[in-house]
Amino acid sequence: MAFPKRTEASILGKIRQYTSKNSNITQKDMDHVNTLVEAYGKDWERIGQETDVSPRRAQRIWAQHQQRQKVTQAWTKEELETLRNCIRDGIGMAEASRIIGTKMSYACNAKMQSLKRAGLNNAFQKSRTLWNDDDVARLVHLVSTSKGGDIDWTAIGKELGRTAKSCHLRYTKLHQKHYNAKADHSQTVSCEVQKQYEQHQRVDWTNVAQQLGLSERECLEANQFNDGKARWVYDPDTFSWDTADRMAQFIKNNYPKPVPVNYTAVSNYMWTDKSDCVKMTSLLRGEITWTAEALALVVRLRDSGMKFEDIAHQLSPTVSASRVTATYHKQKNPHVYQPLLDTDRQQIKDIMDTRAHYMDFADLRALVIQSMPNANKSALYTFVDSHGAALPAYKERLKNSNVEHIASQIMSGTKQSVLAKQMGIPSLMLTNLMRSRTFSMHSRTWTQEETDKLIEVARASPGPFNWKSISEEVGTKDPKQCRTRYFNVGHKY
Repeated sequence: MAFPKRTEASILGKIRQYTSKNSNITQKDMDHVNTLVEAYGKDWERIGQETDVSPRRAQRIWAQHQQRQKVTQAWTKEELETLRNCIRDGIGMAEASRIIGTKMSYACNAKMQSLKRAGLNNAFQKSRTLWNDDDVARLVHLVSTSKGGDIDWTAIGKELGRTAKSCHLRYTKLHQKHYNAKADHSQTVSCEVQKQYEQHQRVDWTNVAQQLGLSERECLEANQFNDGKARWVYDPDTFSWDTADRMAQFIKNNYPKPVPVNYTAVSNYMWTDKSDCVKMTSLLRGEITWTAEALALVVRLRDSGMKFEDIAHQLSPTVSASRVTATYHKQKNPHVYQPLLDTDRQQIKDIMDTRAHYMDFADLRALVIQSMPNANKSALYTFVDSHGAALPAYKERLKNSNVEHIASQIMSGTKQSVLAKQMGIPSLMLTNLMRSRTFSMHSRTWTQEETDKLIEVARASPGPFNWKSISEEVGTKDPKQCRTRYFNVGHKY
């Protein structure tokens, strides 16, 4: 046998599925199905029996016949514009054919490839032309408004009608020119700053900018004179939110996200050590590095009787007490996962297999845990629950009970653990039961009516999506199916 691990029924089903999907649909087939539709209406079961194909394939043959009745050869301006929108949104040829309605999928594919090649040629031709001031300004704006740390040069290139490589190289040259200009006047700015500081023990950045004919921000970023800068180490007794807010406001005004913060400018503005400004910014964002010294301090202060709120204030102005609490308990009681030994597993199986037919699972579980005092609790609980759910004795109990009544109780709000204890079986069995029922109740295929209903309900719901209520409105799909379907096809509507 060519496939020893497959049953005969499985092989025949796969052959039938493959031939059904890949056999060509002839004009004779389409005419025959269309005649049957005119005679019987859209009774696909009967039509499938008449044509010796599945109902779904009969429906597909008729749909293809209907589409061919509307097919035209020439492309109108409206159809080309629709196809360009499909290319822009990443829609494939089959879906584009359905949207346009008058072109077959192979025609849409050929025209898509032609439009893509034409677009690339136009972008290549434009990339060889000189950059004007408007293009440069748009490039800088698009880069500055990019979301996240990564810049999508392909998207920027499409926006400007140029290649991604051309945009990247141009922006790199602009940056290089900017930093070269900054390096040219760095020494001049530093000398002026040093002169003011030695005369007045302070720096008036507005005056420096006026003297040199530069902007105040350019002066702050270029200065390299650091004498007399103060240190800024966090001390809960002397910490001032006024100073911290002043630094945060400067960063917000001059370096809004996603623009990277220039901490040289921040250090000059605050006249504080640069590394201290970096550390203080991290603390104000709620970030904290749990070094060995910090962990030792937490344990020492807590063991001396200090409250977690006070310990948190000792470490940072923004860290929460709950985070310090979790860190302390993790440090005092480190949890190391240890899998069960094979001998322990066999011992547990022997105990459960010989007692499952006359003991409730809760009692049997307690007995096993009591008999294995040195085993890792997490691994022990997991193994006992999974092995208990596979025991024939507990499967028989569930089989003899009213499964429909149990499922309705769970769906009405009764806890699975309470029902499992009453029945004397593992709660994991009820969890698996509800999963299988949910899977069998809702098919994985989506009809056009279900999709339209989903889009309508989702877009009409206020605020964040409540997928449970949306699935109840749709009626034939569970929340996870609704969420996946909406994010896959919602942008096409």
